[in-house]
Amino acid sequence: MAKGKGLLFALLYFIAELWLTSQQVLRIGGIFETLENDPVSVEELAFKFAVTNINRNRTLMPNTTLTYDIQRINLYDSFEASRRACDQLALGVGAVFGPSHSSSVSAVQSICNALEVPHIQTRWKHPSVDNRDSFYINLYPEYTSISRAVLDIVQYYKWKTVTVVYEDATGLIRLQELIKAPSRYSIKIKIRQLPTGSKDARPLLKEMKKGKEFYVIFDCSYQTSADVLKQILSMGMMTEYYHFFFTTLDLFALDLEPYRYSGVNMTGFRLLNIDSPQVASVVERWAMERLQAPSKAETGMMEGMMTTEAALMYDAVYMVAAASQRTSQITVSSLQCHRHKPWRFGSRFMNMLKDVFLGQMNFPFASADKVLKGSGKKEPRV
Repeated sequence: MAKGKGLLFALLYFIAELWLTSQQVLRIGGIFETLENDPVSVEELAFKFAVTNINRNRTLMPNTTLTYDIQRINLYDSFEASRRACDQLALGVGAVFGPSHSSSVSAVQSICNALEVPHIQTRWKHPSVDNRDSFYINLYPEYTSISRAVLDIVQYYKWKTVTVVYEDATGLIRLQELIKAPSRYSIKIKIRQLPTGSKDARPLLKEMKKGKEFYVIFDCSYQTSADVLKQILSMGMMTEYYHFFFTTLDLFALDLEPYRYSGVNMTGFRLLNIDSPQVASVVERWAMERLQAPSKAETGMMEGMMTTEAALMYDAVYMVAAASQRTSQITVSSLQCHRHKPWRFGSRFMNMLKDVFLGQMNFPFASADKVLKGSGKKEPRV
């Protein structure tokens, strides 16, 4: 009997050891910019949140554990971004996420392209960033898709005169399809800019009110949108005569309750399909974690809401995890920036990422880009 127990124990030990050795580890790298008053960005929080949830749910990666290396850099520091990217590649990562600012993005993108390691982005990028880099994927909808979708909205509502109010020069790029519309359609467009260096938009709103500019498109961040909405209300412009369209993809996450019964018309895009049970489950877990975290400065957003950039980061990590499970016998190597010797499995892994990204596998927030690319022939989903 004792001998039988010994054999059983040895068998169980062998099975446990076999299971442990069959477990693989995939490391990914995240480079995130920090500000003095906000040391941990939403993107970093979403990055960690995604890894934790994927490891907790073994259905996606039953034989692989996802780990990460995080590097924080100052805003606009492209040299530091390059150095940290090389550190991560030397450590051995299957993909690099971030940073966000265009100059830093370009620096990291160039390194990843040379060493054939996927570089993942989740924020709007300036079209001047080199699109020829074959090891770059951006989950954020292309600026042309957003621009065409805005024009679709204008045509759907049959607006003949439109005021475009932008926050910075990138807004003119995002809205170029609409700005070019007068040459092709009978639409009159007036372009205005929000004040720089000041949050007080009331003088501008006063001019718009005096000019009876009733159809207005605001291209600005959700934080600025929250401030503008309060000032619109104080100027007595929250009435049924006005129709405001906000290009921020986070309008739905703002506290709009004070304007609900004003009679004003308000429109915006939303990427998160919260009617999906899978999306709702992820958003709920995110909200629970955020509500337990220390409170931050007022941004106008409802507590616990998942922003678009957080959702896209979750999708990006999910995409890499899903691709890794469909690519057998891939090992992550330590790479040296000064040697210019690329990752031997880089091309194969990048091709699998593109397959997942282009829709061969659904991931939690994957309906996002499809909404923006829809035709304006039917009532738009806003």
